Amino acid sequence: MALVAIMPPAPPAPPTPAGPAGAVAGSGGFVGLLNQLNGLQVQATAATNAVVTGQSANVASAMIAAEKAGLSLQLAVQTQQAAIKSYQTISQIP
Repeated sequence: MALVAIMPPAPPAPPTPAGPAGAVAGSGGFVGLLNQLNGLQVQATAATNAVVTGQSANVASAMIAAEKAGLSLQLAVQTQQAAIKSYQTISQIP
């Protein structure tokens, strides 16, 4: 059984100006990572909807996409929590 990619990799996004509060924009910054996370969520939803509506019989691809999106979301939440904890620790330094 061969594994089939859900979608080919997207071309790199052109650099964009910094967003609000000096957020780093572009494919290499935090905003780019959030955009990638959103893309994984959208792909997982589309793959799941295709299986549920009968447009696709590839349940394995839908499950892999859902797991990939779920793990990415868990990583993002853990990263956020670590950043908040680091900020709180630094702010307590006299």
